[in-house]
Amino acid sequence: MSAVNQRCDGGPIALMGGSYGNVPALTACIAWARQCGCQHLAFLGDAIGCCGHSDEVLQLLADNFDMLVAGNHEQQAAAGAQTCGCGYADPDDERLGCLAYNYAVASLSESNRNWIATWPDQAFLATPAGRVLLCHGSPDNTNEFLYESRLDDARLNAWLDHADAVAMVCTHTGLPWVRQLDGGRLAVNCGAVGKPDHDGDLAVHFAVLQLQPTLKARIERVTYDAQSWANQLAEEGVDPVFITPLTSGRWTAGRNSLPPREREQSP
Repeated sequence: MSAVNQRCDGGPIALMGGSYGNVPALTACIAWARQCGCQHLAFLGDAIGCCGHSDEVLQLLADNFDMLVAGNHEQQAAAGAQTCGCGYADPDDERLGCLAYNYAVASLSESNRNWIATWPDQAFLATPAGRVLLCHGSPDNTNEFLYESRLDDARLNAWLDHADAVAMVCTHTGLPWVRQLDGGRLAVNCGAVGKPDHDGDLAVHFAVLQLQPTLKARIERVTYDAQSWANQLAEEGVDPVFITPLTSGRWTAGRNSLPPREREQSP
């Protein structure tokens, strides 16, 4: 589905992505966003994934979010595809991504498959600060990884120029960053609410976009009972390759595709 437009008032906006079926982490992030005074919640895709529990996380989105963008997992599931379309550079990372996708679709009802098929590929928010572009990977490709160490300001500015936007927010990499650009414009990766950064810290992350009095973004760090969730997933038979990062803060799937700086980061 092509891009949609929506108007937002001046209140702060919580921007989340990559829950991957992690119910308690997403629940904790929603609660924290409300405590932060966020009047709007936007989700930028890959709600479903390696933890299964697809219908549960989608119900949380239906109940709490007023803006939704499809990630590669939603696009592939809606199309009835057999692979995740993650776009990893490393073949083994892509193989694990497809295994994660299998957990996602196995716990996805037909009604929710039809619902995620209606999610747009991009969204544009009309705000008092100007137009904000929301996407999953990049404005060009749903599965493009925008890593902080490889950000090209010229390309970021070109996307904003093309969209006539003051800010763009993405996810997909699972690693949050905020990049200040010329003219007070912003580019943001909101990180992932379903898995920790690859840095040894168990917390998950999302972004808050402040519109007034000036345009600013910050990354929120949220903790939850990761050990209990990991124990539950183990009892449900989820592959340990997807459970280990929840309690170690170090990735298994996706690690080989990281650029050197992101691969070796620490808390």
